[in-house]
Amino acid sequence: MEHKISVKRILIDILCIKDQVFKRYKSNNDFKDLLGFLMAKDYYNDDDAPWPTLKQIEKETGLGTYQLRKQLETIYHDLFENPLDFKQVVVNFNIEYNKIYASFECAKLSYIPRIGENIRLPFLKAKMGIDFFYVSDINQTFMETTQYIDINLKGGFFNAYWYYRKHKALETGEIGRGEQFKLYEFEMKERLGLRF
Repeated sequence: MEHKISVKRILIDILCIKDQVFKRYKSNNDFKDLLGFLMAKDYYNDDDAPWPTLKQIEKETGLGTYQLRKQLETIYHDLFENPLDFKQVVVNFNIEYNKIYASFECAKLSYIPRIGENIRLPFLKAKMGIDFFYVSDINQTFMETTQYIDINLKGGFFNAYWYYRKHKALETGEIGRGEQFKLYEFEMKERLGLRF
């Protein structure tokens, strides 16, 4: 099945990394009007700036429909022909233990822990009640020139069997997707007939 790329989706994707697009095309006069429009506001992150329509861009830049579509498609396809540059890295730790939450950001981390690795954070003991955690999930997002790494920690020690059984239960519907956030782990284990 052939996937047709929407020009509107291309626009949104470009807005996500517009600084890199600007850096790449700023010396090309053919893209000057389009880049000027895209850089004028932070459409991707500013909730008060609604997504621009293609008609709005045509009107404000003077570009015709064909020209606008062609420029957006050219920029988008070029993204995959040349390396992108995500120089900055922001690492966020999100911690949960018995519905108590904490989070902190690291300016620099020389090693990114993986799912299942145990971590001891003595400075969280007063807030969380414990200081030993395990990596339950890692999410990464690439926007503008930054790589955001969200490391989710749960209190306790990693249990490979529980990790497998919980995810199996989520896939088979034994535990609903929303329930995994509402229920304590011991409640999920009880529901699945596991010893607590």
